[in-house]
Amino acid sequence: MNKIFKLFALVLAVAGLASCDEKDNKPIQNDSVERTVVYTVGDQELHRTVNGDSEWDALLESFCDYAMSGEQVAFYSLGSHSSVASKEAPSISTSNRNELKRWMKAMEKEGKTVSVSYDDRTGKWNGVAYLTIPVAHEDYDCYTGELTCIEMPVGDYGMVTTALVPALQINDDTLLVLEKYGYTMLCGSNYESGDTMTLCGTIETRQLDDSTEYLVLNLTSVGESAIANVWELTFIQSSLAPSQNIGDVYNFSDDGTVTRTSGGTTVSGTWTIDADGNLCCDLLSGDGCWSINWVSPQTLIISQIDNTNYTVIELERHNN
Repeated sequence: MNKIFKLFALVLAVAGLASCDEKDNKPIQNDSVERTVVYTVGDQELHRTVNGDSEWDALLESFCDYAMSGEQVAFYSLGSHSSVASKEAPSISTSNRNELKRWMKAMEKEGKTVSVSYDDRTGKWNGVAYLTIPVAHEDYDCYTGELTCIEMPVGDYGMVTTALVPALQINDDTLLVLEKYGYTMLCGSNYESGDTMTLCGTIETRQLDDSTEYLVLNLTSVGESAIANVWELTFIQSSLAPSQNIGDVYNFSDDGTVTRTSGGTTVSGTWTIDADGNLCCDLLSGDGCWSINWVSPQTLIISQIDNTNYTVIELERHNN
């Protein structure tokens, strides 16, 4: 691979590699809110509503057990989320079950999606908390890695610039430069070095001026192909009263149009995925676009946050 990419090649490391002593009995902080949790165990997607401390703790225990049995577990909670970031690292590697559960609770409160596996060779659970995680979908491939910023490749765009662009390091030798709508993206508030993410799209080949090839992960088709479906609104949580009603059916067409059917009345609008990967739709309540927290063939979870309010919406695949 070209020296530009060798220079920036990263070994994907899990933060917090030092495990805690098994005698760590630091109390686990719980709370009493009700949560609806969507999670995957292997290739199965499941939902469960838990009430209070004991049920939430028991569900996290089951996630630890699933991981120990060899399954990859991912979950997102529809419970209340804190707007204050915790001091926990976005990834963990530990042999201490209590430490893992504390970390999972901290990540859940930040509104992140959590993925957990277990390495029986080391006896450690490995967890990563994602900003957004498209779950396995039949229409595209997903890649997990660490985000890094590199100098923009000087290739078939004919550009000479020192701008920094985000790339996903998925292993020692493979770096995927991120692209949407035919444009290489720029590093900034939405793409910071060090974030571990799962991104989905199509890998394409580009050329540098010296004809050396490099790889691009085109994210554009991901959001469109994953969202273009018929969804039924099944859950809303917000401190402000949203205008949508449970049971509303949204038909997102791949031509960028959308209809919402509620109580026998259908209205039309438009939708798109913006450059930051957010869902923008004039038939959804709230100002601006929505972060996509989870998308799979069965479930779509989106959220908005401002200074005073956090709103999360779940939609499920509608069966006509």
